[in-house]
Amino acid sequence: MQRQRIGRAAGIVLALLAAAGVLGWAQSGDTPIVIMDGSLTMESAVPWNQFQGSGDQRSHPHSGKSVTKVVVTVAGKTQTVTFNNQQCTVDVTYAGTDIKVSTGSNGKGLSVSPFSAFQNGDTPNRMAHKNQSQKISHVTVMKAGVKAFDSNASGGGTKVAISYQ
Repeated sequence: MQRQRIGRAAGIVLALLAAAGVLGWAQSGDTPIVIMDGSLTMESAVPWNQFQGSGDQRSHPHSGKSVTKVVVTVAGKTQTVTFNNQQCTVDVTYAGTDIKVSTGSNGKGLSVSPFSAFQNGDTPNRMAHKNQSQKISHVTVMKAGVKAFDSNASGGGTKVAISYQ
């Protein structure tokens, strides 16, 4: 009985901490998109059903915001690519699919494709790749049409966070 109470209390504390993290994102004006390896998921501070368009390419509902940075973690090493109203293209290869997050030439108008490779996740802010058995195999970040980061991603644990403010 005592363990159940402790477990419930711990669960409530974790839920409150998670909610505080989401509120912190929203209050800072940042609406990041996070792509995580291992049963690939994509998280967005804005629910995925609010992305506009139909078919394989959908656009972020806040088209006036810009990508400010992309943080890539591969094999335990992290690299940050900063943007200042510049075009951004992130290409993540997973299960033979190129997942692209890109903007217009001014860093605005973020879009994501292919939506058909994903299914709803456990929250409105999470999508899961339909193939849950692979790992990210490559990540490329382009800044104003020039490669700023390019790496094979073997071994799992790869994470890409795209900040959009």
